[in-house]
Amino acid sequence: MKLRVSATLLLDKVQQGGSLNALFESAQNEVDESDRAFFRELVYGSLRLWPMYKGITRQLLEKPLKPKDSALEALLVLALYELDECSTPPYASVSAAVEVCASLKRAWAAKLVNACLRRYQREKEALHQHLGDSEQAALPGWLYKVLTKYYPNHLESLAEASRHKPPLTLRVNSRKSSRDDYLKQLATTGLDAIPAGSFGLTLHSAVPVSNIPLFYDGVVSVQDESAQLAGRLIAGAFGDVPVGLRVLDVCSAPGSKACHLAELGAAVTALDISPSRLARVEDNAKRLGLSIKTLVGDGRELDELAIETDFDLVLLDVPCSATGVMRRNPDVKVIRLKSDISQFAELQQALLKSAWQKVRPGGKLLYVTCSLLPAENEDIVSQFLTATADAKTTPLSESFGIEKPVGRQALPSIKSGDGLYYCMLEKVA
Repeated sequence: MKLRVSATLLLDKVQQGGSLNALFESAQNEVDESDRAFFRELVYGSLRLWPMYKGITRQLLEKPLKPKDSALEALLVLALYELDECSTPPYASVSAAVEVCASLKRAWAAKLVNACLRRYQREKEALHQHLGDSEQAALPGWLYKVLTKYYPNHLESLAEASRHKPPLTLRVNSRKSSRDDYLKQLATTGLDAIPAGSFGLTLHSAVPVSNIPLFYDGVVSVQDESAQLAGRLIAGAFGDVPVGLRVLDVCSAPGSKACHLAELGAAVTALDISPSRLARVEDNAKRLGLSIKTLVGDGRELDELAIETDFDLVLLDVPCSATGVMRRNPDVKVIRLKSDISQFAELQQALLKSAWQKVRPGGKLLYVTCSLLPAENEDIVSQFLTATADAKTTPLSESFGIEKPVGRQALPSIKSGDGLYYCMLEKVA
């Protein structure tokens, strides 16, 4: 019972604006270790389908719940997800949800929750047929409209990817193994995988990192296939030989891209505004046997930091709406607002302007987001190009996703990578 109570309370905090990343670990620690995988399944799964189940609860409830009873709506969403997607016997799911009411100090709601879930079991098909378009897609209404406008031919696949768990993709540390050799190593342990991109392998079934061979020996890292493109694009921009390339990674944490570049031979300086998050970069580098210089600082104020010289390449993976990685950050479907995008865009412009000052003449800057929205991607770059006389775009070394007015957009799909945007800029000498 503790499992579902904790999951319900966490979902309620998220729907009130809390960050899943900030809240999840402490909530998970309240649950028995043996139940944590199921706890994660309930929380992440419920959030991935939140807009759809909100549409169902809208029909099940004769009148909206009071704000002070918002946890009951979170409980209903969780229970609906468990009924549809988990192996729990239906009667047990309903019974468990009803019992949670007492723990929420809402014993009066037991009959209401029971009635709603029983009705859902009887009328599931009809209830789903009465959902709106955005609800059926399990996307917030504002985002559904934006994606319909900019990706009309990809809307269904984008929505589908956002509703499913992401695949588990590994990046092989080229300093310690080759992809082919590691693939053989996986086979000896009974794990099947297929090649992904130039450096990666996607497992047929996700497993904990503790079950991944040689993970703690630094032979592999977990990194999405689309995120691994950064290393390949940067290597390609400098003749496929990044050895000794001086790289500044401005918003580095948790450091997957920085570590990848260091594996390829680049001399990397990793900067982040958060000391605790920068510590994760250092931990990852240590596990992989890499030397990376780390520096705490605000990427908008690089001129004020003790960075000795201009760089051959600045990697700028900016904070964004995370609409390209909703399956990994499903709280985006609950807490992200349309009004947030202009705030992100302002931050992105400031970071780009500051980072540009650290690119040497003839050097390059790779602008990256995990967003699907033009307002954070090609619009930002286009505005910067208009205002910056010594900046020009340069072709990316690989084709992927779809071409944009400037740069390219990788689109998320069920079996492959996330939705990342890339654009390479060059400083005119």
